[in-house]
Amino acid sequence: MLPSAGQRGAVPVKVRLLGILLHSAVVLAPSCLAALPSSAQSPCSITLNVGEQGDVTCKRGDVVTVCLPLNSGTGYSWQLQVGGDAMTLQPTSTFERSGTMPGASGVTRFTMKPQSPGDYTLVFMLVPPGATGAEAGRAFFGLHVQ
Repeated sequence: MLPSAGQRGAVPVKVRLLGILLHSAVVLAPSCLAALPSSAQSPCSITLNVGEQGDVTCKRGDVVTVCLPLNSGTGYSWQLQVGGDAMTLQPTSTFERSGTMPGASGVTRFTMKPQSPGDYTLVFMLVPPGATGAEAGRAFFGLHVQ
């Protein structure tokens, strides 16, 4: 027989279970929120697919983000062609998954904050897994900084 609420020192089972559930929710909430796309990310200035070319005009110091769709389960990755304007703009890349399932589609985000006026060109290469020097396609991005 379960202890009743009137017994001395006894905690009702429902209250104890509710406390465990509440504690679990508080502990698990941050990890669940981390799996969601970050609202702190800047919006895509432009989205490019393989074989596409796009241009953006911005002001000096603006945050510019190029988004390139990708299915993470394939092993393919977007890489920036080294040298030239990539060295000047120094974009950082992150992968943002659209869902929580392994292999979910998403976008690779290349984010930069140009400081000098001028015209720049970046070449993005879609590279298959384990390939050295091979690429499945390219996307071209032109940036005009005022």
